[in-house]
Amino acid sequence: MFSLVNRLVGVVDDPDRMPRICEHLLGLGVVEADIDVLIGRDGAVRLDSTGGTGWWHRMVRVSQYLLADQSTDYLMYDAALRDGRAVVAVHIRDRPLKPTATAILEEEGAHLMSFFGRIQTEQISAWRGEELVLPSFVPDRVDPNP
Repeated sequence: MFSLVNRLVGVVDDPDRMPRICEHLLGLGVVEADIDVLIGRDGAVRLDSTGGTGWWHRMVRVSQYLLADQSTDYLMYDAALRDGRAVVAVHIRDRPLKPTATAILEEEGAHLMSFFGRIQTEQISAWRGEELVLPSFVPDRVDPNP
């Protein structure tokens, strides 16, 4: 299951900007394995914001929504991906890199940025743009004969 813990995460409206953003982050000293780029529907499936890939994932996501601040951002990231945008998640292993990595994302137009720590989440910037249709935890239809 894709986790945002210890990651700086933001929405990038133009996925074509991602190679440039990654180049800047690599130049900062972030290793390639610590940069996750999610794009479009494939990215939304990988994020699995509602835990739709199985009952255990669903329980984890429901727990996160109930216990974590900024947990609704997962749904916003999902909606942004399904709207054709990109989400970048940078695993920050060295805390002194965080302010510069944040500045790089801000300069490239990222928004709905947060840093998801182990215990708390820091909101860095709000959503910019039109309101999106958010995914639901409740299935559209329940099969009476599973």
